Amino acid sequence: MNLLYSMCMKVFKCIIYGLCLVLTLDALADDPAQNVRVVWFSSPSTEAMVVWDSTKHDKSSELLYDTVSHGDQEAEYAFRKPVGESGPYTDIAKKRRAESDGEEAKRVPVSQDVFYYHTTIKNLEPETVYYVAVKTADGVGSEYHFKTAPVSDRPIKLIYGGDSRSRIETARAINIQISQMIAQDDSIVALLHGGDYAASPTRELWKDWLEAYALTTTKTRKLLPIIPVVGNHESPAKNPMFRQAYGYPGGPDDYFAFRLTPSVGLICLNTEISAEGEQKVFLRSALTDLEEHNVRWRIAAYHKPAYPAVKQPSVARVSWVPLFEAFNIDLVLESDGHCIKRTVPIRNGREASDGIVYLGEGGYGAPQRDPKPNLWYLKGDSAFASRGDHIMMLEITPNAINYSTILSTGEIIDAASFKARR
Repeated sequence: MNLLYSMCMKVFKCIIYGLCLVLTLDALADDPAQNVRVVWFSSPSTEAMVVWDSTKHDKSSELLYDTVSHGDQEAEYAFRKPVGESGPYTDIAKKRRAESDGEEAKRVPVSQDVFYYHTTIKNLEPETVYYVAVKTADGVGSEYHFKTAPVSDRPIKLIYGGDSRSRIETARAINIQISQMIAQDDSIVALLHGGDYAASPTRELWKDWLEAYALTTTKTRKLLPIIPVVGNHESPAKNPMFRQAYGYPGGPDDYFAFRLTPSVGLICLNTEISAEGEQKVFLRSALTDLEEHNVRWRIAAYHKPAYPAVKQPSVARVSWVPLFEAFNIDLVLESDGHCIKRTVPIRNGREASDGIVYLGEGGYGAPQRDPKPNLWYLKGDSAFASRGDHIMMLEITPNAINYSTILSTGEIIDAASFKARR
């Protein structure tokens, strides 16, 4: 009876928290800036890309920011930065329909009711709370805050999730769950998204996702930085909205590497273009840099898995895995399969005590699938495979990465600890 009461109270509290959060965000609906978000893909201790959406295109917009809160008092902010880039979201479906209607239709702008804005702020102080607000011709919007990444070796937590498409209500519920987590745990520094944000390249579905991610914002308007990996549903050739929504992470090829902290290196790759050629050169260079600087933790993330639980292996198996093993990468994060997966440690195509573990494969809203039960790398006490709406938590300490898979119900369904190689 006590257990049942406790579970009922937990569900009740979640419902109340969610309603309060939704009401708070509804109250911001008239703000000049919507879906304010922080994007990390370079120097997160001293730099941030701040992105927001609006129903108006105002090129005179500015980002106000400071290390102290000023509410809507524009003159009090110590710093301001003009918009770097802005424009209408490109709805590919509408654009293709317009192009099929002839030359005259090609000149008609598309998606003129939702606009994106990018502003990069630099020379920030590490591990410092910054307060930001958007100023437009209509006034100053609501104030938000985020914290820059640390440069110390203190433990941090990184949330990993992928494949948020298709079931937007599930994504919303998980984001409310994340909001509760970051409100209670200041060690959570960011969320790494493994790709596939929306089901198709339409403005309506991307707008749904961006509004859903805004639910990670706490009642005090604390923002959770996002590290975006490109997936097959937002391949830029099909869907420029990925770049518009996240400030062109990785530039024209959508891959990048940076230090989350001095001891944690992240390499975010693109399985939608060739895994050979320039991208492989980039990967080797990034791994060499981590080796030369003796960076303790080395983590790779990309969308289509090398060791899949559902589908066929991607090109990453042949092109990237040998480099991962040669440079002793610590952990690989994958998506695309829509299930829960933790492989055995793998080296040279077999289980090995010094091998690399591959985690995945996306349960942030996409419909879940059953992993294949006969795969050798998903068998035994050192592996796990299941299904369920989920995110993963990585607690990164000097001695180990403590991993857990958290279902949308709050239950931890799998956990493991990976000791430092260095």
